[in-house]
Amino acid sequence: MNRDMTLKKLIHKDEQRYFVLALIISIIIYVSLLFYIEGLAVLLLLTLVSLFSNGLMLGRIRTNGIRLSTNQFPEVYEKVLELCSTMEIRSIPEIYVVESGGILNAFAAKSFRKNIVILYSDIFDLINTGNSDELSFIIAHELAHIKRRHVAKQLFILPAMWIPSLGNAYLRACEYTSDRISAYYINNSEASMNALTILAIGKSLFNNVNREEYLLQSSNDKGLFNKIAEKSSSHPSLPKRINEIKLYFENDTDYAEPRSKKPILSMAVTVLAACVIAFVGIEFGNDIMMAADSFLSDTSVEEDTAVMAEAVAIGNVEKVKELLNDGVYPDVQDGDGWTPLMWAAQDGNVEMINILIEAGADPNVIDYYEETALIRAIYSNNVEAINSLILSGADPNMADSSGWTPLMYAAANGSIEMVTALLHAGADSELRDANNFTAFLYAKKYGYNEIADLLKK
Repeated sequence: MNRDMTLKKLIHKDEQRYFVLALIISIIIYVSLLFYIEGLAVLLLLTLVSLFSNGLMLGRIRTNGIRLSTNQFPEVYEKVLELCSTMEIRSIPEIYVVESGGILNAFAAKSFRKNIVILYSDIFDLINTGNSDELSFIIAHELAHIKRRHVAKQLFILPAMWIPSLGNAYLRACEYTSDRISAYYINNSEASMNALTILAIGKSLFNNVNREEYLLQSSNDKGLFNKIAEKSSSHPSLPKRINEIKLYFENDTDYAEPRSKKPILSMAVTVLAACVIAFVGIEFGNDIMMAADSFLSDTSVEEDTAVMAEAVAIGNVEKVKELLNDGVYPDVQDGDGWTPLMWAAQDGNVEMINILIEAGADPNVIDYYEETALIRAIYSNNVEAINSLILSGADPNMADSSGWTPLMYAAANGSIEMVTALLHAGADSELRDANNFTAFLYAKKYGYNEIADLLKK
């Protein structure tokens, strides 16, 4: 079986069925609202509120969470890069770890064009328990949501997503798909089932769980309220998710449950409309899915940005040169305004910095937080990278949105070598930020007296 066919079979059959139905219903609602201005205004308002709430949540995560990088939990970040490469995800998502108060969870999100994965700290703690494959399953599961564009697709079927019986049914199917894809790419069904068991009982006790008994427990509990709870949830029950992996990857049929071949929808539609929707879904399902995927795919410019950023991030010099020779603009910016030069500076990759500078990269381009490649080089604590950027014309006094200059960053980081290099390049030690602090005051505040004495001269 070729690889494309294998991946196609990993997609749960209900995902396509529910998506097609939801898309058709959403189109009907959108068209209807064209003749009802008040309704269209309400839909637009609800959409804007949803986007604002999502942006606010992600903003809090970005400002407080720990972002994985080559300098922050590098072993896990390398695994993320490996998974993205294997799963053919060109644009590396931002990965954040946030305090969870004991909750075991993770989720994927989207900030305009940028994909984000959030790992709760208690699940990320698997790195300390020797369960790296289990953590890989959790990460790959969220990457699978990104690969399938599940979050983006929800925007197109937003009206249908507000119908609980349909919206939740689609989300549950997406979870099954992501479980399969994740287990397939980490190539460890046992670790995959362990990871889901961890979500049920925690990191310490999961090894003591009798999995067979747990699956039987789920099969025997078929009360009315259990069914209602399941149908009203956006996630399938954990025993069912474990069982799906068991059946799919181990070819075991002990706990198979009969599945309905028709989507169950609780909505006020006529029998005729339901038949039409079902017919269109069956006849044109593949075409609609392909069209949606095509519409949601990145533009060529965005693909160039993602490919360039990834090549720089992993230090692939030959690929970067190839892209530059093919005409890729050296200052392409990603969803956060990062240029390839910023990625190279963040990693302290002097060779990459020089290649990009020779290709015409501007060291004074700012990202959406008004930070430059020079500030990124200070984060990497690489004096050679700082000197290369300064020699190429980087402004040592360009401040960010808070008024922080490169000299303030260097002083606050306690690097006398970086402070010395910036002073020799003409950095002004008298500049003040929004709090009226100078680089000298930050050095004193953090106890770097030698740097403070140097700045005082």
